[in-house]
Amino acid sequence: MRHRKTGRKLGRNSAHLRALFRNMTASLLMHGRIETTLAKAKELRRFAEPVITKAIRLRKVLAAAGRKPTDEQIVHALHLRRVLAVHLPGAATMKGEAGDRFLSRRDLVAFLIDDIAPRFLTRPGGYTRIRRLGFRKGDNASLVILELMPGEAGKDEKPLAGPEASGKKPRAGFFRRSKAEAVAADEKLDKRAKAEDEKQPEAEPEPEHKPARKAVRKAEPKAEPKAEKKAAPKSDKKSKKA
Repeated sequence: MRHRKTGRKLGRNSAHLRALFRNMTASLLMHGRIETTLAKAKELRRFAEPVITKAIRLRKVLAAAGRKPTDEQIVHALHLRRVLAVHLPGAATMKGEAGDRFLSRRDLVAFLIDDIAPRFLTRPGGYTRIRRLGFRKGDNASLVILELMPGEAGKDEKPLAGPEASGKKPRAGFFRRSKAEAVAADEKLDKRAKAEDEKQPEAEPEPEHKPARKAVRKAEPKAEPKAEKKAAPKSDKKSKKA
């Protein structure tokens, strides 16, 4: 009997479950909805909604910190960033009309703070909902759509004080660059790469190598055959003895 053991195993061990929920959480946050089974959706809600709550808390800490955060605010923000990073995968791919975009774990945390958290600042929990689709052919599993609730940023929200407000270049420290700045930086890199490709001169065609001609040796005049010396007739030794 599974007394005092909450959660569903879903036929996986603990490490596999953590990896599964991390990847599904990243897909839910980036795309706004995912299609899965009812059992996984109910279990994922218990994993994903606390992540959004921590992102909202971090957003409020950054807004209250201002341009000169105290040591306590810096430590608190750093702790929340690390907690968010633990619940997200090492990398993910965001699919879009303009093409796929690769996001690291640090980019996912920035996406949570800049895009997801402002939508639910005034909502006390319940960031997702489940919509049933029917049953899957084969194993008759119940299929659902798990999606984020529509939300709006709070009217009383203070803008983040940092490089985005001052117009300065983003610094690698307490504040993190926004998604818009990251997209603009990617576009600049693409334009620079295209400009470099256009500047490169076209390679000149290599001259055709003609086969080397073989040197023709002049035929040397044939030497006239030397006259053979006539051998003297040998006298018979027998006649001399006689």
